[in-house]
Amino acid sequence: MFPDEWQGPKEQLRALSAHLRDPDHSPCPESFDSQAASLYRELLVANFDAALRACFPLWIRCLGESFYMHWRDAFIAEHACRSPFFRQIPDEFMAYLNLHQAQLRQTLPYAPELAHLEWLELALGVAEAEGCRENREDIEAADPWTVALQLNPVHALVQYAYPVQQLLLQPDFSAAPTLDPQAVSLYLYRDRDDIVQMLEPDALSLHLLVTLKAQPQSGTTLFQHWQDNARIDGDARSFAAQVNQRLRQMLDLQMIQPLDPDD
Repeated sequence: MFPDEWQGPKEQLRALSAHLRDPDHSPCPESFDSQAASLYRELLVANFDAALRACFPLWIRCLGESFYMHWRDAFIAEHACRSPFFRQIPDEFMAYLNLHQAQLRQTLPYAPELAHLEWLELALGVAEAEGCRENREDIEAADPWTVALQLNPVHALVQYAYPVQQLLLQPDFSAAPTLDPQAVSLYLYRDRDDIVQMLEPDALSLHLLVTLKAQPQSGTTLFQHWQDNARIDGDARSFAAQVNQRLRQMLDLQMIQPLDPDD
């Protein structure tokens, strides 16, 4: 298939690559067997398709097959992947979608948020973790009021313009549901059983998460800072008890953990 007299092999390989990525606009090089090229194209698309369907099942269902295949084929044709590994195709696809959010919203207003949330679940599920505290007894014995606390090392704290988490929690739909714009904050993290958990924190929990993300600290330090900056409404002692109780709950849920003394 690659004759010895083939001139300009680099140029020919570029032409073949362009054809495999976008056969409708880039002809198959004359020196290459067109049937073999068709087979390679099928294998290429099948590999990309399998990776995308595994990561974005609800996104694909909401868009519909025709729109999904349009975005899939445009991604293959236009995007210069930085990684040669098929397992990172979802990462590359998200990078591509991020460049075309306005166009994507014309198809489905909440499509960027839904794609990101599905990708985020996968990314957290396979992320390499450093600093995870595995000793359950130490964590359960920790006093959140006196021990420095940090967020779960495998986490994401995100805000979306649409409540797309509703689709993940109730995925039994046949057509794209209508979602009204509504800002929502979500906290996703991986627990000790390697299961990705997703929560919609209330105002106090969100404030605690944002504060601990910026600076690991104990409940006492956190509360004192709020008190010194007049951020406490009502009875300080009652609010301190509420913060302490909420931090305890977050520890039990593995949303946060004691800071490793070596960190």
